[in-house]
Amino acid sequence: MQERTIHPLHVAALGCAALVSQSVFVREILSLFTGTELALGAALASWLFWVAAGALAGGRAAAGGGAVRYGRFLALALPAAALAPLTVLGIRLVRSLIVSPPGAIAPPGAALAAAFLAVAPFAFIYGAIYNTASILWRERCGSVRDGITRVYLWEAAGAVFGAVLFSFFLVSFFSQLEAALVAGLLLLVAAVMLPPRAKGGAARTAIVFAVVFLSSAAMPALDRWSIGRVFPGYRIERFYSSRFGEIVVADRGEVRSVFSGGARLYSFPEPERTQETVHLPLLAHPAPRSVLLVGGSLGGGWQEAAKHPSVEAIDCVELDGSLFALEGMPGGTRDTTVLRGTAGGSAAAPVLVRFIAGDGRFHLASGAERYDAVIVAAPAPLNLQWNRFFTREFFAIARRSLEPGGIFAIGHPSSENYLSRETARALRCVELTLRDAMPAVAVLPGGTAYFIAGETPIDPRLIPERLEERGIDAAFVGRDYLPFRLSRERIEGLRADLERAGEVRRNRDARPALPLYELGVEARRTGTPLAGAAGALADIPAHAPALVLGATLLVAFAAARRSLRPRLAVWAVGFGSFLLQLLILLAFQSFSGLLYHGIVLLTALFMAGAAAGAASSIRRERRGARALGAIHALFILLALSLAGWAAFAGSAGVSFAAGSAVFLLLAAAGGALTGAYYPIVVRRAFPEGGRVAPATFYGWDLFGACAAGAIGGLALFPLLGLAGTAVFVAFVHALAAALLAGRAW
Repeated sequence: MQERTIHPLHVAALGCAALVSQSVFVREILSLFTGTELALGAALASWLFWVAAGALAGGRAAAGGGAVRYGRFLALALPAAALAPLTVLGIRLVRSLIVSPPGAIAPPGAALAAAFLAVAPFAFIYGAIYNTASILWRERCGSVRDGITRVYLWEAAGAVFGAVLFSFFLVSFFSQLEAALVAGLLLLVAAVMLPPRAKGGAARTAIVFAVVFLSSAAMPALDRWSIGRVFPGYRIERFYSSRFGEIVVADRGEVRSVFSGGARLYSFPEPERTQETVHLPLLAHPAPRSVLLVGGSLGGGWQEAAKHPSVEAIDCVELDGSLFALEGMPGGTRDTTVLRGTAGGSAAAPVLVRFIAGDGRFHLASGAERYDAVIVAAPAPLNLQWNRFFTREFFAIARRSLEPGGIFAIGHPSSENYLSRETARALRCVELTLRDAMPAVAVLPGGTAYFIAGETPIDPRLIPERLEERGIDAAFVGRDYLPFRLSRERIEGLRADLERAGEVRRNRDARPALPLYELGVEARRTGTPLAGAAGALADIPAHAPALVLGATLLVAFAAARRSLRPRLAVWAVGFGSFLLQLLILLAFQSFSGLLYHGIVLLTALFMAGAAAGAASSIRRERRGARALGAIHALFILLALSLAGWAAFAGSAGVSFAAGSAVFLLLAAAGGALTGAYYPIVVRRAFPEGGRVAPATFYGWDLFGACAAGAIGGLALFPLLGLAGTAVFVAFVHALAAALLAGRAW
């Protein structure tokens, strides 16, 4: 019987398992940061670091001599298959230790350390397999360097399949732990069962079926147990995966809370928050008839709005439509509902209530509806998903959606009495950004500061009077409370605190300043130095980090020895292409708020482009320095195109479908250029017959991507914004083209 060797489906299964596992790991890790995407680069950098370390370590072992057999691939693939679900369990156990109470943000230092270490075992082994697969492929094509590019191509093809599998099947029918198990089982089946005619097939089949059966039977209990550890003191009523996050419905006493991606969306009953959110803005309008609730409709929001006698129609928009269908939750229907009389009130006029599953920003941008009152109930914008409701671009969209005399309202966590400098700066950022879009802005003090804006001045003194006139029964927004909350002294005190905050940056889609101020608030709350350092970035001159890093790269590239140039070229492409991909992800999140689901599709298109680019490059004979220079030039064009498109899409009211299509195309184009570059470098620089590990260039590529992930999301993007960071990407590629690609190696 001929000895088993590597098969294309082995490598494809490896790429599939890695993509699914990586997607699940990133989702679980972002839960540690309550979804803060500025940590996305750090999470992906951790993955890339350990993959690169495993690739280089495995390469040294392979280069040390001795024949490489299929048994080495099998010995690495089997633990990788087991580690896929075990890593998810590990991340959840870490969450249970460092996140308290559930829904809070973890200490950033502990969360970053957990993100770095949790993925290490799986990613390290995955990187080590690359060398083994490349060397084994030599038996198929007779060349190690050809084996490197073929493995790269098939790995990318498998990743594309994994992305499609995850996006259209696993995310709909499996929890994240179960999805990781499926990824591991696919790798197990490929490693053990292929090729089917190998010796011992019956025994291998029996073992595989036993493992599949036992692990599948045990997984639901492990899933519920691990979720329960994350939410101590709660009774888990239900949890499931959706396109927008892993939803957990948990009861504690008489209160039911809904969490998504680690963050608490709302609780019920929560009358104080609900009544403030709805009644304060509606009382600021003389006679609101049409009302839009973006978030905040569940948990009693629409019932409170219906108490106002003049209200005739209420639209309730929730991003995750599955929330409407949660059994027993208020408003648990997507159908149009007609109320004869107000909920708990005495008015006889009917109120039309519509429950709309969709994004509130796109709903307003469509221009299909205009409202007397638009009320946004968004959590503190620690992440880009919520920050997109606090930007100048969104405020301008909201203004265009108001009827004459209409009002817009949004809340932000504040303080009843003492206002820290960090909180004052965050509130000041919201106020000044809102004033850039709307002529009249009032800020109401309290534990939550409410910003009410419109075309005409808002007089808070009229709010208690209108409460009396409308006869609204609202125990937590009553006639005894409002005069105190809206007293002249409290309003003037808040105004003085905001003005003492000084000049702050405005918040834009393409340059999100508010999340940095939010990190400063979080540092004050938790006393975490790392969060404070991140918050202090808002005070750093925007271009300082880019100038320091650019000068460092310029010196390093100029002084590089000839033997180091191809490695630096690959590092530069890894750095530039991953930073570009990270920009695409963050820009897509600012545009759509759907990164939780879109990250897999964007990654799939990047990998599909990489596979196509690698295949095209392998077939072409032209593989000289001129081709490398052309690829760098196209990278520069692509980076600048991304900046231009994101600015246009954010301000021009581009539809979700059209905007998403362009972002997907940009991701595919970035992958194609990356894939085309890699085989050229390997063919020009790999010493056939030498003792350089096959994963040398693979490792340098990943270390470059790792560096981009480590600084891109946490420093370059928040400080330079999308356009500035895109220019920096162009600079890196121009530097590589000038100092590396144009020289002989």
